[in-house]
Amino acid sequence: MSEKFRVWKSGLQIASTLVFLGNPHVCNCSTFLKGGELCKHICWVLLKKFKLPRNHESALRLGLVEREISDLLQGIHRVQTPQKRTNGEAVHIEEDGYIKQKEIGSDDMCSICQELLLEKKLPVTFCRFGCGNSIHIKCMKILANYQDPISDTSMLKCPLCRKEFAPLKLVLEEFKNSSNLVTAAERERLDKHLGIPCNNCKQFPIEGKCYKCTRCIEYHLCQECFDGCCHLSHPFAFREKRNQRWRSLEKRSDEIVKCVNIKNEIEEKMPRFQGKEGPVYTPKQVVKSLPLLLITKNSKMLAPGYQCRLCLKAFHLGQHTRLLPCTHKEMY
Repeated sequence: MSEKFRVWKSGLQIASTLVFLGNPHVCNCSTFLKGGELCKHICWVLLKKFKLPRNHESALRLGLVEREISDLLQGIHRVQTPQKRTNGEAVHIEEDGYIKQKEIGSDDMCSICQELLLEKKLPVTFCRFGCGNSIHIKCMKILANYQDPISDTSMLKCPLCRKEFAPLKLVLEEFKNSSNLVTAAERERLDKHLGIPCNNCKQFPIEGKCYKCTRCIEYHLCQECFDGCCHLSHPFAFREKRNQRWRSLEKRSDEIVKCVNIKNEIEEKMPRFQGKEGPVYTPKQVVKSLPLLLITKNSKMLAPGYQCRLCLKAFHLGQHTRLLPCTHKEMY
């Protein structure tokens, strides 16, 4: 399969050039006939006529197979022109031809699973041809299974603006790379209290309910040891999952355990055990002590799917990152 195009010089119907797109591309200009390489006429047809991004894998190749030419004619890879938002503000187009990702706020949520994006900080992708809103990568991959794409080069639809979201191939690559951002600890069940041993039976880590003495430093018990009446003289707090706050326990004379509010008198006297509202900040000197890395041209951090675990933005050339002890990287 091949496609024929005639390129006119200066808008005049003289000295025209014939371009054939196929495998390989062919042009009758002197530059192509001498070296057999891509000429300005072939590049003009690909970049201007079909609006391929300059960094697209098909933009600078010497030929295209039938399936790729078919995708080209359907406009699957076409760069969208800037559109106007409802408030009249022009959409910012990046160098790669995609719309700029919108800033993620504290109230922004994934339109598929309805979870706040900055709460669990799971890797996100964003609508590159329409609204620029972010969605969990794993959620978009699940949605792709129901959109019945023809091939990896098919374009997914945005669940918010219903415009073209991103090529399926790009989302699949993001999903593959984003799995490298998740540590082994994050894959463990939440009812495993990682790093906390039972001080009585030495179970490590404690699974299920975990009990913590509010008077002793780092004294924990598993459910079985707590039911065995170990360490009776002190009050305890407990939690069922490691992502939950500690809740106090108050024992009555009949040994019935009652759950009370975390902000009680015991925890007010011992602030190190309080479940405080709001973020917990790392001291500045600790952040500065972390290794500093520069993102270079060949850095894998520039691949689709790699992003800061704090703000969920993609990394860019020339930025500096901090290497965390858990091997995560964050923007600095």
